[in-house]
Amino acid sequence: HLKRFEFRNALRSTKDETFVNFPLEGLDMSRYCAHPNATVPSSASASASNGGGGNKADDSDFVVDSIPAMYDLFGVVNHYGRLGFGHYTAYARRWDKNGMDKDWAVFDDSSVREFGDGTTGDGLVATSAAYVLFYRRRVFS
Repeated sequence: HLKRFEFRNALRSTKDETFVNFPLEGLDMSRYCAHPNATVPSSASASASNGGGGNKADDSDFVVDSIPAMYDLFGVVNHYGRLGFGHYTAYARRWDKNGMDKDWAVFDDSSVREFGDGTTGDGLVATSAAYVLFYRRRVFS
């Protein structure tokens, strides 16, 4: 999620409405993925040996270098208003084993309507109201 709220004290909090330019397609996370031949810091190794997950023997094939870690956006939750008072909407698009639809729908309380491709005019999916982003990893054959 995008950190939008900052608690200052019991009577005051602020909302950050900075626009974050996130991709609708092709978010490449490959450089942030662990690789089988990467070294693990000693603190992470200690965590793994204590049952905390991490670099275990069966994790060696976790990342296959020939398959990119590419993600496509399929959902966005938006927040309008302030902390404790506001309105949520969502954008979503369908996907299945054949890929992702290009068109989006907007969900606003009890109404759902078509929204276009999400990249033009009043049909922009990436806005300063974006709060939670949902990505799906691409399937490569």
